[in-house]
Amino acid sequence: MDRTERARVLGGALKQKKNLSLRQTNFIIDPFQASLGCLLVVSFPKSNSKYYAFALSMAEGAERYGVATIGGKPMHVAVFGMTQADVGRASALIGYTRGWKGAFIFVGGKIVHDSYRLEEVLKCYLQSCQCRDTKAHCHFVIDDPFESESGSQFFNPGGDKYIFPCKHLVTWFRFQNNHPSSIEDQIQAAGVEFGCNLCPNFAPNDFRKVEGESTRHRPARNVGSNQG
Repeated sequence: MDRTERARVLGGALKQKKNLSLRQTNFIIDPFQASLGCLLVVSFPKSNSKYYAFALSMAEGAERYGVATIGGKPMHVAVFGMTQADVGRASALIGYTRGWKGAFIFVGGKIVHDSYRLEEVLKCYLQSCQCRDTKAHCHFVIDDPFESESGSQFFNPGGDKYIFPCKHLVTWFRFQNNHPSSIEDQIQAAGVEFGCNLCPNFAPNDFRKVEGESTRHRPARNVGSNQG
C-alpha cells in the first residue's frame, strides 16, 4: 500500500470515528423513561447565561448524556447516576439552570417543579459523604412517638428513644399508629413525597427502638492515649 493509499484509508477511518462519536453524543434520551432507573435527569436548551458553559460541562460529565433537536434548537439531556460525583454534578447543574426557560428536572418518571427541595436533599447527601460514619449524619434520635396522640416525635423526654433514619425528613414526618402500613413503609412513602428517597443513604428500615445504654454521655476514645 503506497503513501497515497494509506492516507486515504486513514482519512476514512478518522471520518468514521468522528461520525461514530457524533452518533454516541447526539442520540435521543427519553427523560421520563431514563429517570426511572437513575438518580434524576436534567434537560436544558442553549442559554445566554454566563453559566451556560459550566452547566454544559456538568451535563457532559453525567453517567449518560445526549443532545436532541427540538423545534430546531438543541436540547441537552443529562442522566445522573447514584454516585457521589454524579450527585455533585446534578446538584450544581440544578442550581445553575434554575429559572432557565425550557429547563426541566425528571425524577421517577415525572417532572419535578420544586427544585429547591430537591437540591437540599442532594446537598444533605453530599454532606454525609464527608462523615466517617454516615449514620452519624443521617440518623436522628427521637422520643417515643407511640406515646403521643398526635404522632409527635418530640413528646416524652423521659421515655423510650427511637432511631429515625433520616434527619432531613424527621421534622415533616408524622407517625400514624393506626395506619395499616408499617412505620417503615410510612417513612418510605413520606420520603417519596418530600424527595428524600433520592438520597442513596435513605434507609427506612433503619427505624428502630434504641436498646441498651445510651451513648450520649460516653466520652470519646482518645486514639493517641496509651491503654493500660
